[in-house]
Amino acid sequence: MKSVLSLVIIFSFIVNAQQSIMLRNNEIELGMSIDKVWGSIDTDLNVIEDDAGSLFISDKNDKPIGIVQFENERVNKVLKDWGTAYKSNVGQVFLTLWRIFRQYGEEVEPVKVLPIQSFTPKGEKNSMQFVIDEYRYIDITIQHKVTIFEVLTEPEI
Repeated sequence: MKSVLSLVIIFSFIVNAQQSIMLRNNEIELGMSIDKVWGSIDTDLNVIEDDAGSLFISDKNDKPIGIVQFENERVNKVLKDWGTAYKSNVGQVFLTLWRIFRQYGEEVEPVKVLPIQSFTPKGEKNSMQFVIDEYRYIDITIQHKVTIFEVLTEPEI
């Protein structure tokens, strides 16, 4: 009986770990209410809410930290900003990717890589997505600058 209870507790920690992400010292979980998110964000961070209710979080120097998006006043997507560079420094991009994947340790199964291409009035946009699991992926966009996001999102049904 104890072993079954232990397995349930361990499984709940694993599932919870997959459904949360750290934005600085603030843990944001999928399904978290908008009020709880507002209450958990450090007061020394800048937070701007857009018309759609998304929260854009930056530090006191306006360096982006992340974006929290809501559906029905519950978190359904979190984008952790790992940095934007206006020079495509290959070494810096590799180091950032290494830091992201290192935090998962040996838990990461082989990663699926998706090339994404979209067209806007401003031109073509190319990105690569490294799918880590059903809840998260890494998005790298290179178009005049390099942007890297770690994305936690509700799985598509």
